[in-house]
Amino acid sequence: MKATDLIEVLRLKAIYGEPLANKEISLLVNDTRKIIANSCYIAIRGEHFDGHHAIELAVKAGANVVVVEEYREAWQNLNATIILVDSTFRAQAILANQFYHRPSERLAITAITGTNGKTTTSSMISDWLTRLGHKTGLLGTLHYKVNEKYYPAVNTTPNALELQRLFNEMVVEECQDAIIEASSHALQLGRLWYTEVDCAIFTNLSREHLDFHHTMEHYAYAKSLLFAQLGQKLSNGRPKLAIVNLDDEYSQLMAQATAAEVATYSIGNADATVYATDIEVVDNQTKFKLWVNQRPHQVILKMLGDYNVANYMAAFLCLKYYYGYSTEEIIRVSGEFEGVSGRMQLVDEGQPYKVVVDFAHTPDAIENVLKELSAKKQGRLITLIGHSGGNRDSGARPEIGDIVFKYSDYIVFTADNPRHEPVQKICQEIIGQHNEVDYTIIEKREQAIAFALNQANEHDTVVFTGKGGELYQVIGDDYVPYNEVEVIKATLRKNK
Repeated sequence: MKATDLIEVLRLKAIYGEPLANKEISLLVNDTRKIIANSCYIAIRGEHFDGHHAIELAVKAGANVVVVEEYREAWQNLNATIILVDSTFRAQAILANQFYHRPSERLAITAITGTNGKTTTSSMISDWLTRLGHKTGLLGTLHYKVNEKYYPAVNTTPNALELQRLFNEMVVEECQDAIIEASSHALQLGRLWYTEVDCAIFTNLSREHLDFHHTMEHYAYAKSLLFAQLGQKLSNGRPKLAIVNLDDEYSQLMAQATAAEVATYSIGNADATVYATDIEVVDNQTKFKLWVNQRPHQVILKMLGDYNVANYMAAFLCLKYYYGYSTEEIIRVSGEFEGVSGRMQLVDEGQPYKVVVDFAHTPDAIENVLKELSAKKQGRLITLIGHSGGNRDSGARPEIGDIVFKYSDYIVFTADNPRHEPVQKICQEIIGQHNEVDYTIIEKREQAIAFALNQANEHDTVVFTGKGGELYQVIGDDYVPYNEVEVIKATLRKNK
């Protein structure tokens, strides 16, 4: 792309150095390691590094245009054009949208936000649409998917450059839809700026990321930004759609943040657009009545947990009221969905007790999982649990301790993603003064898994929380490859 065509969308404060005329831009980057010849380098002030410290390196590596939010005289002789703007974060989103020719406008984009349920809800929507003949893209915690191509996920929601690049790849691959998980960090930091969202979904809100947002009010505000972003444009000739969980105390905040049409869902509240009743678990499946236009429909879900019934309804509303599919079509294709890796996932190697793996790592998610398993247990409930270390929300640990001691019969405390924080310290902050049930601390997670499984007797339930489908552990600064389900399977086979 011509540099003048790219930069024309910015409100500039000043231009320094070489003229833009006749320059071509081959790539947008915010990381000097990714620079190729004729790149445009955007200097971002990050949590750990300020990109303005790497301007000389960027130009030496091949950047011919640099975007900054402060200018230094030391750069005046660089062989590059230096563009001064108020905010490089905002410029990054604007430039990415322009460079990739506004790709989100050529996709039907559904974005899901909430503390829990984003991955399951987005996976349901993508799976159902695929079964209905769509080519879809899916961006979230587990991976990034472009039609049939899969890439490892770096963040739940990619930064603006990567997001627009992936949208563009979806367009090239002839995808019709993009389903994305919108994290509160992404919304607060503007990663979704200049993304044309057509359908926004709010699942729920409970304590998480208060190390970043500080208060629940600020956390809720960050989530509401997605609904404000829907704007007032029509999508395919009809108003955009906001889908909100009526059972959550923050539902009205989300609904009031948007001019879009609002559809609601609930477990048991007949005031919602759709609601569920008569929920029961039979043979590791969940059966319930789904009420649509005051008519009941029987649904069988190959997943456990009332919260997955809520996730189902959010996905159902998307397909029915945004895409226009009939209730019968949706129920038919949804019956084939078998769940998400690491979300209430059963692991069966022929052992005489139940083994469950779940990503639950927030107080609310942990309580949902343990409450469900405790209510259905035949023997003891053995829980393996840890908590992220480093600069994560350590204030949640006492609440996690209250929950795990309330529902468990035996607890194994271990590492989750400890980063630089001592595992023993993390575990003790969860335990606090609790001693209602027996517990042990085993710092190395694989050893803790083997120990937990060895404690299990016939009819017990062993649940492994925190990792789910994540394929790494963060130890120090290193992302160490790790697969919880495979470790458990190998241990179970060894124990036979």
